[in-house]
Amino acid sequence: MAENIYATDSRDFRHLLSLGFTETEAIRLVYMRNHVSEQTEYREIMAEKHRLNFVRWLIEHNRISR
Repeated sequence: MAENIYATDSRDFRHLLSLGFTETEAIRLVYMRNHVSEQTEYREIMAEKHRLNFVRWLIEHNRISR
């Protein structure tokens, strides 16, 4: 897994090891830290999509006007 190579080269990885985390745990934590913003952006995009779909439904069912 390419992510392992990236994670093990970081200062965060070495710090987690010094705190007593195993290599596997440290790799997973570094990976999660580096990718959490992607997940947040995805959730925000999906929430916006749901809001727009709801507004579209309101317009189509004459609940609000354009």
